[in-house]
Amino acid sequence: MAEDNDKQAAALIAALAPKIAEAIIPQLTEQVETQVKGLKDKNDELLDKLANMKKDAEIEEAGKASAALADKTKALIDAADKQRIARLDGNNMYQGRKAGDAIKISRSDARSVAAYRDAKALAEKEGVPLEIVADE
Repeated sequence: MAEDNDKQAAALIAALAPKIAEAIIPQLTEQVETQVKGLKDKNDELLDKLANMKKDAEIEEAGKASAALADKTKALIDAADKQRIARLDGNNMYQGRKAGDAIKISRSDARSVAAYRDAKALAEKEGVPLEIVADE
């Protein structure tokens, strides 16, 4: 009789297995897809954060490089302006002129903002006009 029960149980399991699978598989599939979607979304979020961190680091490095380049450029411009002013003074464009004579600056030197500003300030200080003259 135990064998008959085992046979009947096996037959019952064989008959019910497809019906149970039909009922359970869609629910399991939905749960697995929900979990996989959650993992995918979290993965995308973390990858975006990582990409943004790399971009921020690259932007910071580029900013530092730009600032260093700007500082070097400013130093070169300042040095060039000082040389122009010294050359102007050495060519007696400011010195050696009579009181009341106009301050004269060459066209190429006037293109330097600092040199032009200095010449204009000197002209205003002395109350004389500022003249831009042709390059020699």
